[in-house]
Amino acid sequence: MTMKEYTQETTSFGDNGPQGTLLYRLVSFFSRLQLRYLLPRLQHPERVVRLFVFVEGSMALAVLSTAAYYTQFPLLFPPLGPSAFILFRMPMSAASAPRTVLLSHLSGLVSGFIALYLGFFVFSSQAVADPGVVSAGSIVILSLAMGLSSLAMIWFECNHPPATATALIVAMGYITAVTQVIGFIIAVVFLISLAFLFNRILGGLPYSYWRHNPETALHYGTLAGIADRRQGYWQQLTAKMFHLHL
Repeated sequence: MTMKEYTQETTSFGDNGPQGTLLYRLVSFFSRLQLRYLLPRLQHPERVVRLFVFVEGSMALAVLSTAAYYTQFPLLFPPLGPSAFILFRMPMSAASAPRTVLLSHLSGLVSGFIALYLGFFVFSSQAVADPGVVSAGSIVILSLAMGLSSLAMIWFECNHPPATATALIVAMGYITAVTQVIGFIIAVVFLISLAFLFNRILGGLPYSYWRHNPETALHYGTLAGIADRRQGYWQQLTAKMFHLHL
């Protein structure tokens, strides 16, 4: 339906009251382009989801990159890429809730620094500080960072896999300056804000304000990280053959 057709259809109900205003018509028209409206009404909703992930994920990283360029502040870090994918591919999952994303990355930062500075007391500073050096010390430090970050996410119930990469890049010595730490935290908050904008305001999805809502997520299938239970051709054929033998 084009904007002109929708406007004519709306006008046919009368121009009295707020429903007759242009603003109301615009809001109503664009609300029909939101994911929440489209997904239940499309024969192949997965195609829209793929387009959504591509466009919103690209835009989010483009905004971060632009902000980093103009502010000359460190805002680009490798773990933010997989975080963006989860935020836009599975926005209704527990892994995409703002609380989960923020706490998990903070846990990763702390875990990485704990492992790194423990390494300074046990191993030589050169083996610890140089990211290009692979030694017994670096192996122990990286393993400890991974274990601590995983334990922290389980402890605080904030399971977000990309945060383990945060712990690793810290433990490898890629984040050492205070400005980098502040920049990383700002970038995570910025990414969560973009997820809120794209998922809730533009996409129309009931994206969490803070904590994950499992009851709401049950209605969103793969958008909530719930596997698609529809059987494929070979699964259906196997089931039919099984029943025939019975």
